[in-house]
Amino acid sequence: MQNGDLDDLLATARAAAPQPSAALLARIEADGLRLLPRPPARTTRAPRGLRGVLADMVLAVGGLGGAAGLASAMLAGLWVGLAQPQGLGVLTEGLTGGLGSDAALDSVELIPSLDPFATEG
Repeated sequence: MQNGDLDDLLATARAAAPQPSAALLARIEADGLRLLPRPPARTTRAPRGLRGVLADMVLAVGGLGGAAGLASAMLAGLWVGLAQPQGLGVLTEGLTGGLGSDAALDSVELIPSLDPFATEG
């Protein structure tokens, strides 16, 4: 075989490429049109009132149980935010070591280093 023989063979194969029949193309087109998604039918709905919107919101958080849990968490956060428990003052005083109000909290080392544990001994 020489260099031009392969080119001639490929050109002959390209010229005699098989063409699909008209019946095959019609079946492919019919299948494609059958599988196309159809737009939903337009329906006119009455505008929703306040009850419908609230019902949708309750369903969005998981029903009545989810709405009750969300309301409880909101009230607990409000209560902790407004009425600070007395134990938090003792905790912050213990962390700062009673340095006073002008001491910076960034000087408190909350995570100690692991250097004593790394020494061989």
